[in-house]
Amino acid sequence: MRGIRGVAAAGVAAVSALALAACGPLGSSASDDKPGDSVDKAAPTAAQTAKGLSGAAHAITALDLVKKTAAGVHSAKVDSTITMGTVMSMSNKGALDWADGLVGDMTITYTGGTVADSLRQAGASTTMAARYLPDAYYVNLGSALAAQAGGKHWVKYTYADLGKFTGSSGSYLKDTIQNNNPVKSVDAVLASPDIKNVGDENVRGIEATHYTGTIDVAAMTGKSLPNLSAADQAQLKDLLAKSGITTETVDLWVSGANLPVEAVVTASTKTGPMKTTTYYSDFGAPVSVKAPALSDTVNVSDLMNQ
Repeated sequence: MRGIRGVAAAGVAAVSALALAACGPLGSSASDDKPGDSVDKAAPTAAQTAKGLSGAAHAITALDLVKKTAAGVHSAKVDSTITMGTVMSMSNKGALDWADGLVGDMTITYTGGTVADSLRQAGASTTMAARYLPDAYYVNLGSALAAQAGGKHWVKYTYADLGKFTGSSGSYLKDTIQNNNPVKSVDAVLASPDIKNVGDENVRGIEATHYTGTIDVAAMTGKSLPNLSAADQAQLKDLLAKSGITTETVDLWVSGANLPVEAVVTASTKTGPMKTTTYYSDFGAPVSVKAPALSDTVNVSDLMNQ
């Protein structure tokens, strides 16, 4: 099972899991608002609320309203593309719910980079289903795995397992993934010292206001993941330093309904440019995700020992 086991051990699933976190800024701060808070559908738009203000004051006032509105819903459909230097390029489509932690059902397609090469060399598909649950992440490696794992298609990774593959703690990964939601993109722009309103633009047929800002990733680590221990925060800062990421530029487009419709995060890494583009739609859509059948699932730790 060297080929498919190597794919699992190389952390392909871990990269996929972290890619979800990349849908939001690494340095975004945690929101004080709770999902499920009531949303006033008759509320003025962010632009109307900030009317008469200029510069950063306009952007901050408008985005405060967007943050409150986005915190009042707990789910959305997601369509994203992610590039991480020479390591990988991929697309993700599916739905996420962040009412209580984060659950999601996504289809992931690797389109390039060393990760896609590893999958092809192992005879695995570059398109796979993935499920995010509060206690674990599951990825379907298809027939390549089933042929060598007693017919089982799914691999289960606990957050501790994912931590081993990424050189980070399981608590960091769990906190990063489980606290990821569109509100973080709003938080990130609000945390930027150079926040500004770029103007009105069209995003997939929706009129939206474009905001942008740059954040110091290391400085925001503690605010982004307040539940991490001091040791885990130090480890995260070390990982960021090794990756070469120091700042991120966050661009956010907000609809007239005061909800994010697109978020773009860019940064420079030692393996090349990193860019994530995420489109949000169908806020409030129902999301139902269950763990795959036990009879069709193998734990990654057991897979490694075979």
